[in-house]
Amino acid sequence: MKRKNYWFLFAILLLSLTSLSPSFEFTKNVGNESPGNDPIPPSQTPDIPESDLGPIQVAVQLEGKELHKLKQMNKEFMDQTGAVVEILPLDSIGSNEELFIQKMNLGEGPDVLLVDSQWIKSLAIKGYLLPIDASQAAPDSQLFGGLLPPVQWNGYQWGIPFDMDPYVLALSMTEEQLELPANREEWADYKKNHGDNPVFALDPEDPYTFASAVYTLGGDPEQPDKEVLSMLAPPIGDSWLNLTDTGSMILKSEDSDESAGASIAIGAYSSLSKDLPEGYELILVGSHSDEQKPVVRSRSYAVTAQSESSSLAMAWISEMTSKDAEREWTEFTGKLTVLSNVQNFSVSDINYTQIKPDIAGRVSTLLERGEAIRLNFGRDDGFMDYFVSAADLLYGRITIEDFSEHYEVVSQ
Repeated sequence: MKRKNYWFLFAILLLSLTSLSPSFEFTKNVGNESPGNDPIPPSQTPDIPESDLGPIQVAVQLEGKELHKLKQMNKEFMDQTGAVVEILPLDSIGSNEELFIQKMNLGEGPDVLLVDSQWIKSLAIKGYLLPIDASQAAPDSQLFGGLLPPVQWNGYQWGIPFDMDPYVLALSMTEEQLELPANREEWADYKKNHGDNPVFALDPEDPYTFASAVYTLGGDPEQPDKEVLSMLAPPIGDSWLNLTDTGSMILKSEDSDESAGASIAIGAYSSLSKDLPEGYELILVGSHSDEQKPVVRSRSYAVTAQSESSSLAMAWISEMTSKDAEREWTEFTGKLTVLSNVQNFSVSDINYTQIKPDIAGRVSTLLERGEAIRLNFGRDDGFMDYFVSAADLLYGRITIEDFSEHYEVVSQ
């Protein structure tokens, strides 16, 4: 009789535990990310009626024509659903993380973010995001697996990739120069043969161009060695780099034999592919490596933990990341889609006026079998430090030793 009572009490306890479990599903990590040392429990989304129409705010790292385009797509969503969604640009978020965090702590932040994917994990670790069910956000789509590690942490997914922009080299290939140098020594010879002109033109405020230069010279972008850092930092870096805020300052003037800048421009694919001078080629950064990882900047949507309309936020993200929306966005911006089942549309299907199939195809293949380069010093929350430190190094505001102090210390 006592044994029967025991099993009866056990059944009651089991039912109680079941009723306390979360009422929604999370997307489990499909990568190899290990949990953090002090994992933060996933926040629970409050029960919100399906009729919730907002208002909600979406803060985005967009400007100019891209911002206008997203507002247009958002208007179509509001017209169809009756929801109220406000798009707000995030100004200078790269160097103003602390101010943004303060706003989040005060409850003044947005409901949805569209930010650099490498920033997602840091926000998740700090507890500012809700975990996302990727199948709910993009039910008819398949994301490239190589874009997921930056948005996954502690067994959950915290963001949905929206677009991507691989980094490339733009140069004029001559009969004398049929292929790029394969290693650091060959690059030194290349520099000697090109006189006093710098080798690379890049934007010092863009950490992806810095990572691309490191990778091209045979270094590890995540934790560059001191030799490659000395090649890029002043004073030696002054002879290697032409620091510019635009990718249009490519190399040689079309109507002059004199050099107008560096011999090779490093920049985002969507930027350098526009108005590319005749005779110039685009080469994917890292093509020299047998174990190539592309340098790719992607942006992802995320739902903030403070949102009181998370169901509407997810519905909005689902619409913006659908196959039709991805095709529309890709055609307008020249960036590449993050969906493997959209990437392979032919030119007749989508008006890819700037997209070169060889670059797009190569990036797709690489991201299907591996991840992109990380810019975080080997730390899950290291992207913002990397962002600031790369620019400081190139401008000479910090030393190589200062830069290297950010590297993750691996215990022996």
